[in-house]
Amino acid sequence: MTINDLEKDVSLFNYTTLRSKCVAQYFYIAKTKQEIIDLFNLSKDQKIKFIILGGGSNIALLSDYINGIVVKNQYITKKLVDKTPERVLYKVSSGYPTTKLVTETVNEGLEGLEYHQGLPGNIGGAIYMNSKWTNPVDYFGDHLLRASLLSKDGKLKTVDKKYFKFAYDYSILHDTGEILLDATFEFKRKNKEFLIKRAQDALKYRKKTQPFGVFTSGCFFRNISDKEKNDKKLPTNSAGYLIDKTGLKGKKIGGFIVSDNHANFIINDGSGKPKDLNNLMKLIKTKVKEKFGIELKEEVVLIN
Repeated sequence: MTINDLEKDVSLFNYTTLRSKCVAQYFYIAKTKQEIIDLFNLSKDQKIKFIILGGGSNIALLSDYINGIVVKNQYITKKLVDKTPERVLYKVSSGYPTTKLVTETVNEGLEGLEYHQGLPGNIGGAIYMNSKWTNPVDYFGDHLLRASLLSKDGKLKTVDKKYFKFAYDYSILHDTGEILLDATFEFKRKNKEFLIKRAQDALKYRKKTQPFGVFTSGCFFRNISDKEKNDKKLPTNSAGYLIDKTGLKGKKIGGFIVSDNHANFIINDGSGKPKDLNNLMKLIKTKVKEKFGIELKEEVVLIN
């Protein structure tokens, strides 16, 4: 693959859930593992930035133009690895839509991901962020067995769950910059109807407490630590609570708005520009710091 095989100056508006107006210098839709590897190596050869997009959620684009290669990950495969009367192992590609996997495993009577029904994005992003469900606490990485990664020097390696050092909104991939290609999950067998009910309840709760049917990247900021909560004598760890108490619900800069439904969601009315998002993000952080003395940290991945 050469640089001439890529599309040039492609709008990313339809490739992220926040619908930012940003253009990629080079763009390619990858449908196989080998294409992702080849594109990564091409970026190294060309000495340019490499960005991979899954479902495009949990991402905030802060510039009008990205110099480098942006890859839309549509590497979508699922393979049965092993099964016993008690459990089933599936190897799933990084581009596999999260909700699709949740629905399939639930309908197969496999316990593990049902609380993540309605989670946007793909498997790669869910593992990268260690996506969570809060009541009861359930992390996406809890159900990982092993995974194959592409290292920063272009080498393939297989690692187990411990390698990821999963924590709240964190995996080791944040630090290593490695790219997840495939993940093997272990699911326990459970009553199908029981799992369907769990998934339905989780989805209902999402729709009740979060904005739906709008352009958003999900929760924008990380919740605060227990130490920060206790030091400031706050009733909750919720970043949304802090933003709400600054009076910023409904605040609009350009096309970006702080959601009236959940203050930790930023919504794009479709006209928002990266500079508007950057300004709104900075305003939120400033107001929370002034009122509570707390420095909010982004949960979304910022791309310049």
